[in-house]
Order: sequence, then structure tokens, then C-alpha cells
Amino acid sequence: MSSTTTTKKEIIDFLWEWAETKGDWGKLLIDKVVTSENELSSTNRKEIFNYFLQSVRLRSGLPTLNIQKPTYTPTSKKIELTSLSEITGVNRLAPNQTIVFSKNLTVVFGENGTGKTGYARILKSLGFSYDTNNRILSNIFESSTPKVATIKYNLNGVEEDPFIWNGTNRNAELENISVFNNNCVQISLSDRQLIVSPIGFHLFSLVTSELNELANLLGSTIQQYPTQLGWVESLTDGTPQKDFISKLSSISTEQKLTELSNFTSGNEEELKNKQVELSCLNKALIQTEMQNYSASVLELNEIISIIQTAKTILNTTTAQTLIEFNNKITELKKNTQKGIKEIAESNGISFYETDQFQSFIKSAEDYIKILGKPHYPEQQDICIYCLQPLQPSAKELLNSYRILLNDKTQESLLDIRKQKNNLIDKVKSINENIVLHQPTFGTNENQKPIQPKELVDFKNNLRTFKNEFISDLIFDLSLHAIDYDAIIKFLLEKQQLIKSTLTQKKMLLDNLSSKETELKNKVAELTDRKFISLKIEEIKTAMKNHNITSVLSNNVSAFSTTPISRKTTEARDALVKSNFETIFNSELKYLRKSQIKIDLNFGTNQGHSKVSHKINTYSLLDILSEGEQKAIALSEFLTELQLDSIKASVIFDDPVNSLDHNIIDDLARRLLQLSTERQVVVFTHSILLFNSFLYFNKQPSFSGINCAFYNSKNEYEQTGIICNAEEINTLKDYISKINIIVNNTPKDRPEAEVAEDGYGYLRSAIELLVEHEIFQSTVKRYQKNIALTQFVKVDGSSVDTHKDKLNEIFERCCGYIKGHSNPIEIYNEPSITGLKVDFGDFKTIRAAFLKQ
Repeated sequence: MSSTTTTKKEIIDFLWEWAETKGDWGKLLIDKVVTSENELSSTNRKEIFNYFLQSVRLRSGLPTLNIQKPTYTPTSKKIELTSLSEITGVNRLAPNQTIVFSKNLTVVFGENGTGKTGYARILKSLGFSYDTNNRILSNIFESSTPKVATIKYNLNGVEEDPFIWNGTNRNAELENISVFNNNCVQISLSDRQLIVSPIGFHLFSLVTSELNELANLLGSTIQQYPTQLGWVESLTDGTPQKDFISKLSSISTEQKLTELSNFTSGNEEELKNKQVELSCLNKALIQTEMQNYSASVLELNEIISIIQTAKTILNTTTAQTLIEFNNKITELKKNTQKGIKEIAESNGISFYETDQFQSFIKSAEDYIKILGKPHYPEQQDICIYCLQPLQPSAKELLNSYRILLNDKTQESLLDIRKQKNNLIDKVKSINENIVLHQPTFGTNENQKPIQPKELVDFKNNLRTFKNEFISDLIFDLSLHAIDYDAIIKFLLEKQQLIKSTLTQKKMLLDNLSSKETELKNKVAELTDRKFISLKIEEIKTAMKNHNITSVLSNNVSAFSTTPISRKTTEARDALVKSNFETIFNSELKYLRKSQIKIDLNFGTNQGHSKVSHKINTYSLLDILSEGEQKAIALSEFLTELQLDSIKASVIFDDPVNSLDHNIIDDLARRLLQLSTERQVVVFTHSILLFNSFLYFNKQPSFSGINCAFYNSKNEYEQTGIICNAEEINTLKDYISKINIIVNNTPKDRPEAEVAEDGYGYLRSAIELLVEHEIFQSTVKRYQKNIALTQFVKVDGSSVDTHKDKLNEIFERCCGYIKGHSNPIEIYNEPSITGLKVDFGDFKTIRAAFLKQ
């Protein structure tokens, strides 16, 4: 639907900003969308696409466009339903029923299962709703009949042609009808798109839709220029022709194509000769043997490399180094310093361990170094602080402190340990798992490669040496000598023997292999050259198509919807968000829920505005009661209606489920108020809501509102029997029914049975007489107020005069009606004669009160 609200700023400005980044085709698109306010025809879309092609130089000759920013006038309509009739094939709705809609408010009341929702479903299938499920079934207990309904409506006050609904067809004007039902609550309070497009915002959706269509057109255009050549696999791998064709692209040249496809009679003769020459060659077995020998050589190279690495890391030299490291560590551990504590205490220095004394000694040491006296104190030296001669004990203490302050033993110990650990880490990295996987020395009975004894012994010795080294168990170098050179020599000799055999095999094959390769390559190249020489035009077409599709593919982003979504967001933040929140808070206040602080967040998806709702980051569905959810969903629905300047009918199907009586009254007032702006239709089973409408409709503040009240009921197997709700259950209605019985007694039924019906009607008539005429509607059923202004009109003396007789007639009615049974001893059947007498007395009593 194209719907709008009046805004303070032209929405076209945002669309035009986007169009100016696209050039002529973008401006043309915006111009046509704004003009039509509908999806574009294929002709218009093709015109826009052609200007796009011209902008990327794939087309020329189109006239230059001089499009100015278009103006946009929001659509303004008023759509009112006048009647719904001639319904068949919808649920169990009875035929020949008509709902004539009031200009303002129409209320259809009925119990559950009386057909109200069937009527609402028809209207919902025509319009829009949060609930998009529009499946409508026929009477499932009977054979299916076609769905039909006649909808009459006015557009801007003018009667339109009746719309004949068939269950699937749509009407452009009636699509503006909005419907709210129970299913709308959960959908409404979830993250969703707005069902009503604010003023002009449907243009963003249209532009987005057209961009998607243009992108599809671009894709289909690319498909019109095939670049794949189905025969490319017929060419031989490795030939320049196969390489050229398989890599065909927009940068491929005709010059290269000519070079690779020229095929003369001389080439034809050469091809025949090479094919004959190639047919005489064979080499399979030699190739297999050479592959095996080559694998053995490579594996021996790897093993020799491993052994050589181990030789450089783990040998007698490194073992000796380890022993030396251990000796140095042992020696350093033995070096101890003279105890400062004993010297200090013997000289009465009790504070030698304090930070102040340590700082004092450190400062003195630094000063001695500045003086350049490395051997201080010497025989002639004096105290550097007091300049007095030093006593022998003082010299001894100073010497001990200087030795302590300049001692490097721990530092040396840490350094040697680090070097030792590094050496051990290198040894750990040695790979001693040396295994032959190639049958270099033959295979055993299990067809596994033989591991020669020399290699096995070496591997075991290496593993032992490595483990003892890592475990720091090296004490005697004579016990750990490994003859690396012997095993390397052993393997090199074997490798050289294999290489010699391989050389012999290669020499045997060389001429054969090289010649065969040469001939095969030549035959393949000539064959492919001849093949593509017959495909020149096809290849040129593919090259041209590559050029076109390359340009098109490089410009796919031109139709991206992301930029227009950003513009939608900008426009929504500037034009809608504040207005939406203001209206929404006002609607919450109407329904007494303004105390619930709801965080509304808006977003954009494919040009469509989205809204999400949270309370402190939590979903409303997770924390609110059903009544609160219903009230908030209604508030949001009413808010969205006000974003739309098209004033179309709004339908409510049982809108007050889960609402308390206070909010029901508030909603009744709100919908009466809304009906002054747009037509409102309510289907409800709530007697509270129905009576609220009846009550408020009679109040002065709503006196000018035109309302229609209907009752929907069942008769036998059919539902949706429509009658005027204000005429049912009235005193006049029951008197009319009794008159029919007493004046035209049916002869096809037993008298007692007909009399029972009459007494039932008379009982109801007495109840209504008491309520409306005797007590002047002071207290009315299903209405909460007591009309004390009516109470003063009650004729108390007449009540005293007639109450006993009226009560007597009422008790007789109760005894005769079908819902009541009497003991056998006092049972007697009612008669028409008795009914006439009691009905006469009733009318006499009534007349007494009508004289007031």
C-alpha cells in the first residue's frame, strides 16, 4: 500500500541525494518511482537499465537526460466500508447475511463460535495486519464451495463499484484496510517491519525493490553473454592452445588467437608424420623402476642429512663440554665468601643488616671506584669518610664488604648452567627415529623394507648416547664414541650404487622418453591448433562476451541496496522516530500503560523500516503479562495507523482478551474517538466491551458518532446470523412474540408445547418490564453505573399495588418453562387460555406504569 503521514521535511531530498551519486539512470529511477508510486513496468525498468549500460559504455546513442528533482505530494484518501454481503464458502457462515457498516463505529457482538471471526477473516484477507496468515477454510463438514463475498465501499465519499471477492483476488483500495487480532500481539512485540509506511517511506521500499529487479536484470543480461566454451576439455593439457582457451578473459587478444590458431597444409602434413612416428614408442616398465630408484636416493639423502646433523650436535667434543660444565659448576659451588655477619658482629656492628647501612656501604664502594683505588684499603690508606687511619679490623671488614659487593660467582654459575641447558636442548632435538620406507635393501617375507643391521645398531647407539647425555650421565668419553663416518660411508656407498643403476636406466630411457615427449607435445600442439582453427568465430564471440560481462560484473554494486538503506535510516531518524515515540507514548497513556518505559529502536532492512522493543534489554514478551502485552500491542497498532494519511477502515477482532474492565472502558472510549477519524469495525464476544460502547455512545461527548450494533448468533448448523443487537432482548420484541402465539396459535404442535414457549417469552418480558419501566433503568444488567436521576422517577405506590400480582405471574412462568420441572403430584400443563389471561394481566400492570 502507498501510505503516508505529513512530515516537516521533504523525503524526496534523501532519495535525490542517493540518485545524484548514480547519475542519469539513478535520477530516472527516482523520477519514475515518485511519479508512479508503484512498481515500474518492464518497459520503464528496461529504459533505466539502458541508461545504466550507457553509463558504463556498453551502450550509446541514448539522448542526454535533464531530470530535475521531482516533487512529491503524499496520497490522501478516505476509504469506508458500506456493506459485506452475499457470502458463501467461508467457514460455516450462513448465506444471505448482510452487515451494513456505520460511517463511524460498527460493533458485532456474539458468543464464541458464532461466526464473528469468519467475517473478520474476509476483511483481513483484503487488507494488512501484523498477522499475515490469511488461510480461510470452507465448512470442513460439507463439500467445499467456492469462496465469494460482495464488499461495497466508498472512496473519498463516492460509492465505488462493488468488489466481488473470490478468496484470492485483491482490491487496490481495500488493501489499505488494517486488521488487529489476538495473533497480532506476539508478532507486534517482536522485532519486525512497520506495517504502515510513514509518509513517502514506501518510496524507499519501491526503490529497493526496483534495485533488486535491476540487479536481476543485470544477472540475466550477463547470462545472455556466455563465456564458457563447452569443448575446452577436448584440448590437451599443457598445450598453448589449451592454456589460452581455459584462461580466456577480457584481456585476451585476437593477435594471440591468430598466432595459436593458424593451421596450414604444411601443418597438416607434419601432424600426420608425427603421429606415425609416435606410434612406434613404449616405456612403462623402465619408468616405474626409475621412480622407485629415485625415491630410494631421496630417502637416503634425508637419512644422511639427519645423521650429519646428529654428528655436529652429539659427539665427544660436546660430551667433553658437558663434563667441563659440570666440573665448573662443582667448583663454583665450592667457592664461598667470608661471612660478613661474623666479622660485623665481632666488631660490635649491630645494624649491619639494615637498609641504611647497606646503602652507606654501597655509596662508599661507588666513591672508591670514582677515586680509582681498586685495591683499597692498602697499608697507607685512611677512611674515605672521616679521613682517619684504619684499624686492622676495619680493614678486614672493608675488604670483606668489597669482595661481597663485587663478587661474580653466582652470575658465573647461572651463565654456565644456561649454557649447559642450551647444549642439552640441542641434543634433545636430534631425530634418532631413522627408518627406511623404501625397499633400498630389499624387502622381507612380509614385503616390508629391510632395515640393515648397520643402521639399526647405529640408531640404538645414538638413542643410548642421546638419553644419557640428556640425563647428565656422561662420565667417561671412551664409553660414548659413535662412528658417524662409518654409517655415513655405508649409506653413501649404497646410494652411489643406486645412482649408478639409475643412470644406466636413464640412459636406456633417455632417447625413448625425450623422443616420446617431444612427439606427444608436438602432436598435441598441432592437433589443438587444427581444432581451434575451426572455432575462430566462436572464440572471438566468447572474447567479446568476456569484455561485456567483465564490465557488468565490475558494476554489480551499482544496484546494491545498502546505500538506499542508509538513506532510509537517515530519513527515518530525521522525520519519523520522534513523531512515532510521541504518538506511542500518548496511546500508552490512553490505555493506562504509560508507566511502562519501553525502549524503541528503529532499523532498516532492504529499504523497509524496522522497529524493536525492549525494557532494559529484555524482550517485552518475556517480562510483561498478557494484558500488558495486549495493551502495548494495541497502542503500537494505533500509533502506526496515525503514520498513514490514508484513512481506511480499521478492523478489531476480539481486541480485549486479557484486558481488565478498566482498560476495556478506556479502549472503548479510544475507539469511539478513533472512529471520528476513520471507520472502526469491532468484532467481540465481550459483553463488557459491547456495553461500554453502548453506554459511551449515549454520552454527550460522543453524541455525534454514528454507530451500528449487531448480534451474531448460530441457528442449527450455521453461524453468523446477523441481527440488530439493540432489537434483541427488548420488551417490545418479547411482546411481539407472545402476540403471535396467542393470536395465531400453530396447529402443527401440541398446545402445551406452544404455551411453554409463550410463558418463556412472558417471563423475559416481566424481567425487562421491571428493569426498564418499573425501575426506570436505574440499574441495568452489564453496566456498572447506577442512574440515580432515574430512581426518582420510580412510582412506589404502583409498585406496592402490582408487585404481588406480577410476582404471581412470574412464578407461574417459571413453573411452566422448559428449563423447569415440577413434582408429579403438582404437575399440570400450561394452556393457551391461561397464557392469554396472564398476558392480559401483564399488559394491564404495564399500562399502569406507562401512564407515569
